[in-house]
Amino acid sequence: MIGNHCLYNLPRDKLLPLLNIPNHGDDCTHAYYDFSPTLGYRFVVLDGYDISAIGWPHDHPNRLEALKILSEKNPNSDKNSPEGLKGVDRRFVMFNGAVGNKQMEWLDNVLKDATNMKQKVIICCHVPLDPGATSKTTLLWNYDQVMDLIHQYDCVKVCLSGHNHQGGYSVDSRGVHHRVLDAALECPPGTNAFGYIDVYDNMLSLVGTDRMKSTDFCFDF
Repeated sequence: MIGNHCLYNLPRDKLLPLLNIPNHGDDCTHAYYDFSPTLGYRFVVLDGYDISAIGWPHDHPNRLEALKILSEKNPNSDKNSPEGLKGVDRRFVMFNGAVGNKQMEWLDNVLKDATNMKQKVIICCHVPLDPGATSKTTLLWNYDQVMDLIHQYDCVKVCLSGHNHQGGYSVDSRGVHHRVLDAALECPPGTNAFGYIDVYDNMLSLVGTDRMKSTDFCFDF
């Protein structure tokens, strides 16, 4: 699952093959995919930098669309600065991004299929999807549109993300759990922030270490 720090160091065409991220047909530049490790569950990995000012060639339509969004939403000369922006509008900074239309259509089809197969879905996106779980400056630009789509289906149980280094947790109005995983990047010497997840029929259990707090995500079938 790619994030902004990955894209600061490598462009997509070099990064994605190194990570063995599955391609969509002839398109090897998008980093969204899904997989089912067991019949009852499906993991859906979103590309939160689909529309982004980083990682794409300078003349790529996705980069140009991102720059247009930033020019309209963020008046600062430094587009990484949220200065003067209020509330959730503080998300319109260059180190965030958005899910594009083609990916939204793909997500809709995946959730329909998971519903038909009676699978429980775990959404993974580097950029958080719920304001209650994260700083307003680390939200996906179109988190509201993505969550409106997700909330059309009862199959989505948990959304996992990163990006906000301090971590966070919330349960939204539709009962979807949002867990922002703490970053090892800012751990003091001698401390850690990692964990593993035990999977049950009606619960995921994050077993954390040090700065990463253990969290149980309970849900209905």
